Amino acid sequence: MKLIRTLAFALLATAVSGCGGGGGGGSSSDEPDLPVPITRAFDMGFTTWPYDATVAAVSFVYTEIAARGDFVAHHIDSGIPWQAALDGTPYDPAVEAEIRGRIDNTAASQRTYLAISPFNTGRDGLAGNWGADPNEDLSAPWDARDFDSPEVITAYTNFARDMITRFEPTYFNLGIEASELLVNDLARFDRYVAFATQVSTTLRAEFPDLRLMISVALKSPGSTRADAIEANIGPLIDLVDVVGVSVYPYVFFDHADKGDPANLPVNWFSQIQAIANGKPVAVAETAWIAERLDIPTFGVDVAADAQNQADYVTELFAEARAADAEFIIWWALVDFDALWDGALGQDPLARIWRDTGLYDEALNPRLALDVWQQQLNLPKRADR
Repeated sequence: MKLIRTLAFALLATAVSGCGGGGGGGSSSDEPDLPVPITRAFDMGFTTWPYDATVAAVSFVYTEIAARGDFVAHHIDSGIPWQAALDGTPYDPAVEAEIRGRIDNTAASQRTYLAISPFNTGRDGLAGNWGADPNEDLSAPWDARDFDSPEVITAYTNFARDMITRFEPTYFNLGIEASELLVNDLARFDRYVAFATQVSTTLRAEFPDLRLMISVALKSPGSTRADAIEANIGPLIDLVDVVGVSVYPYVFFDHADKGDPANLPVNWFSQIQAIANGKPVAVAETAWIAERLDIPTFGVDVAADAQNQADYVTELFAEARAADAEFIIWWALVDFDALWDGALGQDPLARIWRDTGLYDEALNPRLALDVWQQQLNLPKRADR
């Protein structure tokens, strides 16, 4: 997920700040009779992506995250306040408002996953500036700098240090979908590895208990892009403690009849184990549509329904158990039709994820929420 993850942030900063608790919905009464293990090993959580740019929507999502998972995922893809972070000066008020709103609304009892991205929204260069708006165009001299520029490394490290200190995460992702940069520009990816080497060394020394991560956007197994990732990502994998998975196979894989998870390639998930080269894995972001996905602009037409979504969640849990994954993050808790119609301006790219909520746009729970809750209710394995 690229551009749309930042489009609504500026509109949400005011709504998030000072937001109180909201009411949570219940799951549907007809729970499926599914075979489940006695315990679960992985944590479960959601991003804070809202279904509308309102206080009520933000409140509902944070309240449900606290009730429906072990931890909260703060996935911040808004750019970096480069100059302020380099100089150690205050961030733009809009940046500070979003940071403070996220922290204020996070339940004290929840563990936290934190991701901030050094990449632009196209995942082919340096992140934009986070100022009054997210992902502002870079101005001089930042527009001439690259990942291995000393100023970039220092500014990002300073910002990461501040965010880690304030959010106190268990996991920190310093490369959201870093594999996309590899696929888009291998030479620039090598410069990013130099950047990540210095950043990770500093953060590991200052936060020895922090689980450092990058995430990999999985491709169709055996494809040219999947092979390129496996062949070239090793030096980055060596730097981290956990390798995250970003995967939305219903649209970004190449197999036929993509709306039914029964048609997934047999190694759709297990391919991450070759990429991770023995490192622990986790699901940094995923989802599945519960309604037909029809985007004429992109030539996309994928038939799916709520049962397909529930089947994917079941399959996802099975794959996570087989890989001994540390956690699973589901992207959107609620269908964001209202946000799509309003703040996102019916952006066709955003349409890809609009109907992936475990609640529909009217806050009615879907079957997949029952599957999720059944797994969540299992006691955690003793060694986790």
